Amino acid sequence: MRKIFFLVFLISFRLYAAPSAEVLFDTNSFIVKVHAVDKQGNHGVGSGVVVAKDYIVTNCHVIGNARGIHITKFGVSYPPQALIADWENDLCILKFKYLGLKPVLLGNSQGLDYEVDVFTKSYSGNSIRPSSSFGSIKGMFNFNGYKIIQSSAFFSLGASGGGIFDENGELLGIITFKTPGRKAFYYSMPVEMIKDMLREGMEVTITTQPEPPFWDAPAENQPFFMQVVDPIKQESWGKLKEISKKWLIKEPKADESNFHLALAQYNLGEINQAKKIFKKVIKQNINHVLSYLYLYKIAKQENLESEMKKLRTLILDLDKTLIEEMN
Repeated sequence: MRKIFFLVFLISFRLYAAPSAEVLFDTNSFIVKVHAVDKQGNHGVGSGVVVAKDYIVTNCHVIGNARGIHITKFGVSYPPQALIADWENDLCILKFKYLGLKPVLLGNSQGLDYEVDVFTKSYSGNSIRPSSSFGSIKGMFNFNGYKIIQSSAFFSLGASGGGIFDENGELLGIITFKTPGRKAFYYSMPVEMIKDMLREGMEVTITTQPEPPFWDAPAENQPFFMQVVDPIKQESWGKLKEISKKWLIKEPKADESNFHLALAQYNLGEINQAKKIFKKVIKQNINHVLSYLYLYKIAKQENLESEMKKLRTLILDLDKTLIEEMN
């Protein structure tokens, strides 16, 4: 079996430039545990982030259709009074009275570069205290006027609604969903959505979920960056090419629409076409490490040793875990 699935779904275990111990400790104070009880009496747990005085953001799928909601922090329980909900984008902001918890500093995700180091904070695995995971930015995808963040920072059940942060502890987004399987993609909704909701959102007092989040829609209604996942997993390169061409019509200049078409072409033996597009992608995005990797593979096939050496250096500067693939 070819190794492409491993490459694209890679969870990077390289040594990240971890934030300081002070930043890691300070960000714990912004993370809360969210508890929800449904109409059948079942108890669910997620995470939340204090984003403003008396306001906590979580994922709507954590609290949707709940009969009762409360958050806990430092052994104290707080019930919300109202809700600002963006059901489609899966972000819900709970409003409290006299919450008394310090809010996080809201950062900016718009200028994020690929391979920038990030970390998450959440109650992943329903942990007793906030836990951290470390990774880097692996993708940025246009969606509804925002950019959804893909990272390699691991999270599991209970993490939904937690935060993804830069090295200074500024909030970049809310960790929201992942693809199935061990070698998963991890996605976060950007902080800009939260800023807009706080500024413009209308408060309600009911948690009835009128629609599922976009990532839980039927496959044909999902955004293209999600539609390509199964063809890659199944190594269905013709299907990937078909989806990528549709993606290109909608976003002809996007890094990922171009990359996925080139990925399909490479695996279908259309090497010259793929090579041209990979070069186009790295001209637009100098940190797109997978495009460098496939150019390296092509150079290896063509016995271009000087080109291989140059590409090898560029790749390892961005992600040292790819050394095994080059070897």
